[in-house]
Amino acid sequence: MPQHRQNRPVQYTEEALDRSTGELVTRPIGDWITVTELGELYGVSRIKVRAVLRQLDFLYVTGGQAHQRHRLTPWVVQAGYGKFIPAKKASRRYPFDVISPAGQQWIGERWAGAVAALADRASKPLLSEARGALDRFQQRLGRTPLNAQGQVLWLRHHFRDLTDTDIANVIGVTQQLVSRYTSLQRAQFEARRHALRAPLQDTVRVQLREEHDEGRWPPAEQGRLPTSTTPAETYPAAQLAA
Repeated sequence: MPQHRQNRPVQYTEEALDRSTGELVTRPIGDWITVTELGELYGVSRIKVRAVLRQLDFLYVTGGQAHQRHRLTPWVVQAGYGKFIPAKKASRRYPFDVISPAGQQWIGERWAGAVAALADRASKPLLSEARGALDRFQQRLGRTPLNAQGQVLWLRHHFRDLTDTDIANVIGVTQQLVSRYTSLQRAQFEARRHALRAPLQDTVRVQLREEHDEGRWPPAEQGRLPTSTTPAETYPAAQLAA
């Protein structure tokens, strides 16, 4: 069951034409909440609530952008279960979605089934082991929880037999997002290997000889002054030319 939420839901209104007077009137349309606030109602994380709503086909992931975002599926908007709030340059930098009271009720009737379906999908022994290991790592010494990308890379390093789909099921994100983070890591490794294989700039080896001042030695020692030689050092040819 949803938990009591401390923050008061946003009260949305709409303007409608009063045909009897010909004037626009404002009327409330109920308490609408964001997807993250819905997660707070059920006591789950931002990632978890989006995974559940994807399971219900309430949300989908937009593609072709640098940062993939969850959006309400078209049928949700058409049914009046939610609406898209666009960004505004002055007051709102990012767009977001809100869920209507009717949408919240629809989700509530199906929430338990969606959670059970996700748990069943992630019940493979290796996935359960990976989830437990990741949880223990993040709880160690009060460590700050990893973001989605950090969790993907940690699982990729410690559980190399997991597929992208497996990792997506473990942490509750989309397979496309896991693949994107994996491709980004692979590109970074290739760039690093290329840098290590690149030839060094032209260098020359020079040997510095330190000659002692004859005036600092007794007359008997002059004529056979010791000469110390420092180890050979390498300098860029361009620096010597300057």
